[in-house]
Amino acid sequence: MLAKKKFRPVIRENPQSQTAIRGRGASWSPANRFERLHVDLTNPDAVDAGCETEETPRPRTQYFRDGTKSIITRNTSPDVGFETSLNPYRGCEHGCIYCYARPTHEYLGFSAGLDFESKIIVKPNAPELLRAELESPRWHPQTLVLSGVTDPYQPIERKLCITRGCLEVLAKFRNPVAIITKNRLVTRDIDLLCELAQHNAVAVNVSVTSLDSDLQR
Repeated sequence: MLAKKKFRPVIRENPQSQTAIRGRGASWSPANRFERLHVDLTNPDAVDAGCETEETPRPRTQYFRDGTKSIITRNTSPDVGFETSLNPYRGCEHGCIYCYARPTHEYLGFSAGLDFESKIIVKPNAPELLRAELESPRWHPQTLVLSGVTDPYQPIERKLCITRGCLEVLAKFRNPVAIITKNRLVTRDIDLLCELAQHNAVAVNVSVTSLDSDLQR
């Protein structure tokens, strides 16, 4: 009889021991399942004792440029309610602890914990890439979901206007778009949304979080 193999985790982690970080959804950085080396700088055992403070500092958000050459993501999963999506960013500063997109950050070499909400990938050339794909004869007009693995209205969107640039392209082509967001910044683009609405080509889904049970209904 073959002996059962005993698998051991690369890093021993105890999330219950982590202190909550104000302004962040996650309080620690779990090990990346694809990486053999892992250092959690939120773990007091991993840093110099002389650097300890009374309150765990909030990690500063870092931004990384994505040099992708395509912008429309396609999927054939029967469990996903759309076939095509557009992600101007990857990672999300909203930091919802339950977000299904967190594990996707591991494909980039980051953690699904704090890294997901503090290391944001930006795609500044997304509008140009989108224009090129919509102009292609291979494109068959269909609803694009904005977005699949991030919120298209990240705080940095106020400055970069990547999502707005994509909406300008979609409005020009009158291509349908469905937006999923938690950020009121979507109201900034009401002019473009109205333009798309004239062609019945837009839907905006806003998630509202509240402790008021009546409002939740």
